[in-house]
Amino acid sequence: MSENNGENGQVQTPAEQAAPDAEPAPAAVAEAVKQAIIEQPPAVQQIKMAPCPCAGGETNLLLDVPQGSKVGRASCSMCGVWGVDFLVPRTQEQELVAKAAAKAWNEAPRG
Repeated sequence: MSENNGENGQVQTPAEQAAPDAEPAPAAVAEAVKQAIIEQPPAVQQIKMAPCPCAGGETNLLLDVPQGSKVGRASCSMCGVWGVDFLVPRTQEQELVAKAAAKAWNEAPRG
């Protein structure tokens, strides 16, 4: 059941007739995308890190996990010297490897 809309003799389906006539403004689309990003949960949870003895400020880790190795190395991103070894989870999922490294880092004695 198609109907004629009267413009240039074009025929529209019921779905086309129910659709909005104009595309949303680019600003409205951009705002909707921003809102969707804000509302979605983070992909990776931030882990609170103990400070490095180098006192370099906020700690970020550099991870070295050789292919097939059971032990990885987490080093301070500021000094690159102080670090800890950690057991690599069997799954090799990035999030689980990062959690294992952070746990070893936070539990390492400092002094």
